[in-house]
Amino acid sequence: MRYPLGIQTFSKIIEDNLLYIDKTAIIDDLIQQGSVYFFSRPRRFGKSLLISTLEALFSGHKNLFEGLAIADSDYPFTVYPVIRMDFSDEEFNTADDLRAHIHSILNEYAQKYDITLNSETFAKRFKELLAKLQDKTGQAVVLLVDEYDKPILNNLKKPVLGEIKAVISAFYAAVKAQDKYLRFVFITGVSKFAKVSVFSGMNNMTDISMDNAYATLCGVTQQELEHHFDGAIDDLVTAQNGPDRLSKDELLAKIRYWYNGYRFEEDAPSVYNPYSLLSLFTKKKFKNYWFTTATPTFLLNLLQDKQYDLSNLSQLEIGDSAFAATEPEDMDVLSLFVQTGYLTIKGYNDPLYVLDFPNYEVKRSFYDSVAARFGHLNTGLGQAYTVNLIQQLNAGDLDAFFATLNKFFANIPYDISIDEEKYYQSLFYAIFTLLGLSIEVEVRTNKGRMGTQTSARSLCSHEVSPRMGEGSTTRTFSSTNNTINCVLQTEDVVYIIEFKLKDSKEAALKQIHTKQYAQKYHNCGKSIVLLGVEFDQKSRNIGDFVKETL
Repeated sequence: MRYPLGIQTFSKIIEDNLLYIDKTAIIDDLIQQGSVYFFSRPRRFGKSLLISTLEALFSGHKNLFEGLAIADSDYPFTVYPVIRMDFSDEEFNTADDLRAHIHSILNEYAQKYDITLNSETFAKRFKELLAKLQDKTGQAVVLLVDEYDKPILNNLKKPVLGEIKAVISAFYAAVKAQDKYLRFVFITGVSKFAKVSVFSGMNNMTDISMDNAYATLCGVTQQELEHHFDGAIDDLVTAQNGPDRLSKDELLAKIRYWYNGYRFEEDAPSVYNPYSLLSLFTKKKFKNYWFTTATPTFLLNLLQDKQYDLSNLSQLEIGDSAFAATEPEDMDVLSLFVQTGYLTIKGYNDPLYVLDFPNYEVKRSFYDSVAARFGHLNTGLGQAYTVNLIQQLNAGDLDAFFATLNKFFANIPYDISIDEEKYYQSLFYAIFTLLGLSIEVEVRTNKGRMGTQTSARSLCSHEVSPRMGEGSTTRTFSSTNNTINCVLQTEDVVYIIEFKLKDSKEAALKQIHTKQYAQKYHNCGKSIVLLGVEFDQKSRNIGDFVKETL
């Protein structure tokens, strides 16, 4: 089986005999149940392929659906005129760019159906096109909109945002006004923005983003993975070399740990990001694939502007407000984290949802980006420094450990405009979260081991379980006022570290004793090393440290 990596056109996948995971039974139900929908999913999650599938279906291409579930139903394959509007492949730096794009699409479909449009504004031209299409074909029109929010996301924090929103609102007001000409409307996006007519004006629209019936419409379930990729999984097992070969069950556990975990309704099964899976089985390597295509620049900007506490991004309990529409001018951090796929539903304790990162790929990559962004490092250096930190801890080379830690702080500009203490705490948190995540890839499941070889471990008060069963790791990191503490473990040593941002290394060591941080580790069979570390306010970097071995 060949995989459609990067291919989002349904007809090409079918005609080239590439893998297609059949979602047409769900699509059939969708069409029967309603006619105007909004559907939110993170980037690279199959939304464009879904739009392409709907386009082929409403265009009556029955031959493309042979062997799929919908071909065995009573779906009539009626031919409708279809207008597809894709906003994902343009930059839209101005409102005029957006207007021109809409005009271009309307002109394209007018030319396709040999229709002359006489109106000037896009709202009037849209109405004219719909009316003439229905008159010419005898059928109402199907409107498919992909990534409606791309023009907004491209212009966050820019003066042109208000004009962009006005154009979008005017367009969707026109869509709602022409309901009599429309057979089916399907709009996709990443984020839900309030006071844009797609939500505030189209009161006949059904949001299925968190509907259990459509929770697996995009994404790959565990059952689908084991059915459609069974041969590829066997190939990965066979391709392994060396003494650390994984069994098939262990490899499945590793795939789950890296790429599964997205849940779009509290009772729905979790799903895999399809782009990550296709990349894994095409390239046969466990790597971060999705994140590199969806770097959260606007999220990092938001975290920095709002000085958000990063420790609140794990096992977070929140009401359903996190899933509501937000304002582009005053974005809610948690809402955007959920909508963009960096946080997902991990549990539900009525009326609260438990949110966490979906999987290792997303969490590791996110904190890599945070560390690089707050430390002003070149791409990839943060991860390289983290590997060095682990190796230095394992070797007990504390001078080298703190020298490497210095590199994260060395390039912080002196004119940062946000609270310095919170800025440093965010960077510390990202670094020590990365250290903890480095051990998580060798978490043992009840089936056995998995992952890479490293022994640095971070244990903390902010418990973050990889949900892998027996042997799950946690990490300790906490910060209060001007102090930060962390506990790191290697195979032989427990390091209890207290950082003082505005005090001495001796004060840091004294606090470890006063708070009795080491007491719980006395019977663990390892050496215990206490480290009091001061932050040099003049150099704005890690200063001196004092060491005590128990």
